[in-house]
Formats: sequence, C-alpha cells, structure tokens
Amino acid sequence: MSAYRVTFPRVVRAEWTKLFGLRSTWVVAASTAVLAVALAGATGWHSHRADAQGAFLGIDLFSLVLGVFGITMITGEYGSGLVRATFAAVPRRLPVLLAKAVVLAAAVVPLMLAVSVVSLGANRLLAGHAGDAEHAGPAGSDLVWATAGAAAAPVALALIGLGVGALLRHTATAITVYVLSVLVLPALLQAALPERLGTDVVGYVPVAAAQAMYTVGGDNPFRMLAPGTAALVVAAWVVAALAAGGMVLWRRDP
Repeated sequence: MSAYRVTFPRVVRAEWTKLFGLRSTWVVAASTAVLAVALAGATGWHSHRADAQGAFLGIDLFSLVLGVFGITMITGEYGSGLVRATFAAVPRRLPVLLAKAVVLAAAVVPLMLAVSVVSLGANRLLAGHAGDAEHAGPAGSDLVWATAGAAAAPVALALIGLGVGALLRHTATAITVYVLSVLVLPALLQAALPERLGTDVVGYVPVAAAQAMYTVGGDNPFRMLAPGTAALVVAAWVVAALAAGGMVLWRRDP
C-alpha cells in the first residue's frame, strides 16, 4: 500500500503532467514570449532609446495572460469535471492548490527570466541600429533589479490568478474579476479618491505594485512604491489570494 501513498512530490508530478500535457500551454507561452520580445525591439527601434521602460513593455501583457492562465489551471478542472477525480485522489485538497502554485512558478520563472533578458537585449540592439540611439536610462544594479522584477512580477500575478480561480471556481467570473482588478481598478480608485490619496493608494493595487518592481524612472500617473516595498506588497497579495482560494477549496464540495 505504501507504493500508492499520496505524497506532495507525487501531487506536484501529477500537476506538472497536467500542465505540460496540454498543447495550449506551449502555444500560449511561445506566442506571448515572441510578442513581448517583439514589442521591446519595436519600442527601441521607433523611439531610438534603449531603456528599461520600453524593454519591459511586454511584461504588462504577460502579467495579464499569465493571470488568466493561472485562473484556468483550476477553473478548467471544475468546468470539465476533472476536479472530482483530482480530489478523489487527493482528498485533503489543499496540497492540490499548493502543488499547482509550485508547478506554475517552476514553469513560469525560467520563461520570464529568459523573456526579460532577451527583451532588454532586443530593445538595446534595435535602438542602437535605429540611428543616433540615446543609450540613457538605468545601468548597473538598477538594471539588474529591474530585470529581476520584470521576471518576478508576472509570476506573482499568475499566482494571484490561481488564487482567484480557486476562490470563484468559474472561468468567466474569475477572468472578469481579474481583468477588472488589473485594468479597471487603478483608474477607478484614482478617479474616486481625492487626488493625493488616490496617487498613494493606487500604488498598493496588485498590478501597480507589480509594475513598480521593474519600472525605473519615467512619468507615472500615480506614486509608485520603491521596488523592495513593491515586492513585499505583491507577495502579500499572492499569500492573500492563495489563502482565500485555499479556504474555499477546503470548505466547499466540488
């Protein structure tokens, strides 16, 4: 019987197989990566500037796509009915969510590191060939931290998406809530709150805090947090989303 004992590494292996057994996983990752790098190169070519702001323009796209991807990792199982088999195999349920989070992070971190580095290189290369490029902008440690932040931010938002998916369990509803939070909430807060308060509060919204992790300089409509503070805020949102999703997962029937 011990050979069939449910262990966390086995749950992780099962989730890894589920994720990479889908052709859509490879298609979404490859197409979004190519588009992000292309945006970075195009920005350098047309602006004649090599900077982190333009190089990481596609990271916002990745954050949106990976958030939706995190949502469908779990809502897809509810929609297909596969979740019943999953929970029959792993009755404790919470290890399933944790395993999905581990697999999602393990799959996305190398991808985002590669995309961030290649995007920065493409931006600088095409800016240099576009004419009299202005190689201004961050350098040294600032650029290293911005690149690391650009790689980490979409991973965090994907994990938030996973938590939202576990919380709501319905694909369309979860995606709507996620998109509204990412695209609409910052603008609503800024319009609804007094000007000074709005510029401060918006910085703590998940997507704004995530952007602060890789934004260096530039004009922004709200007051961005310092990268270190932003990373802590984003981490808190990830923990909150996964905790809320885990609680619902534990208490409700499939």
